[in-house]
Amino acid sequence: MQFLSDFQNWLGTYGWILDAALSVVFAVLALSGWVFLHRLLLRHALRTDTPWDNIILRAVNAPMIVLIIVLGAHDIVESAAGALDNFQLGEAFQKAHVVATAAALFWAALRIVAGGERHYRNRPLRIGEKAVDAGSIHAVFRVLRAVVFFIAALMILEALGVSVSGLLAFGGVGGIIVGLAAKDMLGNFFSGMVIFWERPFVIGDWIRCPAVNLEGVVRSIGWRVTELETFDKRPLYVPNAIFVDNIIENPQRMTNRRIYEYMGLRYDDIPKMSAVLADIRAMLESREDIDKEKMLMVNFDRYGASTIDFFIYAFTTTTGWAEFHRIKEEVLLEIAAIVERHGAEFAFPTRTVHHSFDSVPPPELNPKEAARRIGAE
Repeated sequence: MQFLSDFQNWLGTYGWILDAALSVVFAVLALSGWVFLHRLLLRHALRTDTPWDNIILRAVNAPMIVLIIVLGAHDIVESAAGALDNFQLGEAFQKAHVVATAAALFWAALRIVAGGERHYRNRPLRIGEKAVDAGSIHAVFRVLRAVVFFIAALMILEALGVSVSGLLAFGGVGGIIVGLAAKDMLGNFFSGMVIFWERPFVIGDWIRCPAVNLEGVVRSIGWRVTELETFDKRPLYVPNAIFVDNIIENPQRMTNRRIYEYMGLRYDDIPKMSAVLADIRAMLESREDIDKEKMLMVNFDRYGASTIDFFIYAFTTTTGWAEFHRIKEEVLLEIAAIVERHGAEFAFPTRTVHHSFDSVPPPELNPKEAARRIGAE
């Protein structure tokens, strides 16, 4: 009986050590069980077609390990605080435990979002037959990341005893003040959202904004600014509001490029004009790089000061800048060959001057004699 009495006294004094040891054992068993279960589930997930089971399992592994360790540490500290009658320690660690749990969940959510973004960046998402561009995918996951941050911050503040409702009410008033102070920044932010949703351009597009003399290739689309790279390789960081408030030209999305040129022959070549135009028209219709479904015109248009002018109006099948100019060069050279083949010539500005020699002395007279004769007349 004395042994039982002594054992009970020992438990009353040092029982928390036994509880702590049991907590360590349970934590080790939980960690081993989770590692085994995670490997089993991941092996099964790798055989499925959906990517999200792999993403979620890989994302929650490390946060789950941290969460198990935090739970084990909480039990140990709680046992020690009870044995020492130190309720302040227990209460403080209880808050720390809640904060650590919220942080672990927050970490897991961020890893899931990052994994999803990484997956769809390498394998573009398709909605129907249309692929979603990388900029839109990045924007969606950025919003998700912001939502996770906001929820985690509210959970942690609530665990620390901060009144979330009061904070939100203060945030409403403070939001008005901040909004007035940073209206340009907020305007750029919401303009960035408009760009992401309406998508007048995407990363890689060549765009022009004539009103503000901007032109370049889109390299990135941020919440506040969009980065352009000019053709002389200079980076431009443009506030998003400029693209919402001004007209944007996106040559990248054109379906064809246009050849529209005026040319002039000599007035002596009027009889040859019809044959020249017919051959030019036939040449354009025979080329595979000219779109015959679009308007194609070759017409005598006007009488110029020293030329008879005609124009060609056609569309190429390509939209590439370099390829378009190669086609245009070939077309213009073939037109020159057609004009030459018909014995015609391109005109250039000329002027005819008529002289009257009735009052002009013969050129062989010296200047004095010429002046005398003109004065006598």
